[in-house]
Amino acid sequence: MDQEACLDLDDDAMDLDDVDPTAPAMSAAAYFRQVKAERRQTADVVRIQNSQQNAPESTKKKQQQWLESVGFQKEDGAKNETSSLVPSVEWRAEKCRQFGDFREILAEKIAKTQPMKIKQLAAPSDDEWHEILLEKCLPEFQETCGNFKNHTGTPPSVLMVLAIPKRHLSQLIENLVEWSSEEGLSRPIREWIYALLLVIDLPLVQDVIAALRTLAKDCRKLRSRLPADRKAEANEYSMFIAIIGTFFGQKDLADI
Repeated sequence: MDQEACLDLDDDAMDLDDVDPTAPAMSAAAYFRQVKAERRQTADVVRIQNSQQNAPESTKKKQQQWLESVGFQKEDGAKNETSSLVPSVEWRAEKCRQFGDFREILAEKIAKTQPMKIKQLAAPSDDEWHEILLEKCLPEFQETCGNFKNHTGTPPSVLMVLAIPKRHLSQLIENLVEWSSEEGLSRPIREWIYALLLVIDLPLVQDVIAALRTLAKDCRKLRSRLPADRKAEANEYSMFIAIIGTFFGQKDLADI
């Protein structure tokens, strides 16, 4: 052992028969004698019984919940997905490229555009944000509502997105993901999340990353429940999985 050479321990002088491994070591030499004695008593190959199979259901459920919370993807779950709904590598790469291009275009527009000053967007509460984005359109954007037929709230037009102060963007994304868990991942919520991801500054804060990881896992679950003939809807979920997994670096959640 290298430790023995450094500490000038004489291997031949070690009397291991009388070593008490439970006694506190009073010197480096005594400690290494305990280590060596314990090592000699240990089998070269150790086998243990997998107790998980006999674990109670409550324990298995807690373990599964923890695995899901850290983003663990069960392989058989992925295999159960309809293979035709998982897009090709080329499709996913193209969506990420388009997303990056859109971010660059909007960054240039932000640099040249004076954002609208809207009093209601200065410091609304979470409930007020919910009303603004998903329930009731702001007067300033009534004329554009016709272009967003799925929205009853204020639609994510470019002018509206640019009018939102950047200090609100992270919290808004977190809120939208939370609302999607409670109300369902509706098209208005999906379009708002996508629009805000186009303008949020990088790097993302940890809370936003956590929210996006939740979103990617939800998208995977929703896609897995779709029949093969709902390809268009599945592609919307796949787009979020691709963007979050590849563009935002959460590779363990990306499609394989």
